[in-house]
Amino acid sequence: MRILTIDTSTALGSVALIEKGEVKGQFDLNLPLTHNQRLIRSLKCLLEFTAVAVKEIDLFAVIKGPGSFTGLRIGVATAKGLAYSLKKPLIGINGLDALAHNFLHTPYLICPMLDARKKQVFTAFYQDSNGKIRRISDYKSISPEILLKSIRRKTIFAGTGVDIYKSLILSKLKERAIFPPLPLHRIHPEVIGTLALEALEKKEEADPITLVPFYIRPSDAELS
Repeated sequence: MRILTIDTSTALGSVALIEKGEVKGQFDLNLPLTHNQRLIRSLKCLLEFTAVAVKEIDLFAVIKGPGSFTGLRIGVATAKGLAYSLKKPLIGINGLDALAHNFLHTPYLICPMLDARKKQVFTAFYQDSNGKIRRISDYKSISPEILLKSIRRKTIFAGTGVDIYKSLILSKLKERAIFPPLPLHRIHPEVIGTLALEALEKKEEADPITLVPFYIRPSDAELS
């Protein structure tokens, strides 16, 4: 099965083609360009270099949130348009879930943390249970100071929020804070593809008409 993955939830935009569980091609761009300026061009380049026509994609998988409100809208809208026009299945994946799956088989608490601006982070708690990552809290948009007060055990922190709040985490948790290598702070296409296949097998396919980004909190436009 060929799976096209799209992630525009952070400044690092990614499109990838997954085939038989492996990355056949991947475009990552961390540039001062909006996702609107680079996503379609990256997608065209990806399909050109992998010699795959868009009609040959079997499944579309997109990070639906949380993250950059504008970026999510662009990524989700693109995935919806492709899936609808080609009559192919579409799966929306939560980015926090995907980040947590970088840490299979760990005995520690897992806390993916994405920058939510306004001095907050998007987060949730996870733990491994016999090789399966299980979410054990609600998704939250929360002040990191308040978040850290609830942590009493060794915890892995990963994601864009760690760059901003690492000093705070260390000051509050000291040796209880675990920071993995840099590659584990990002969402990987293989993980998106794996989670999408699992969702498809469970018949959790998204409707390309009604799928919406998962923001956790209202956008500024909604609040206005």
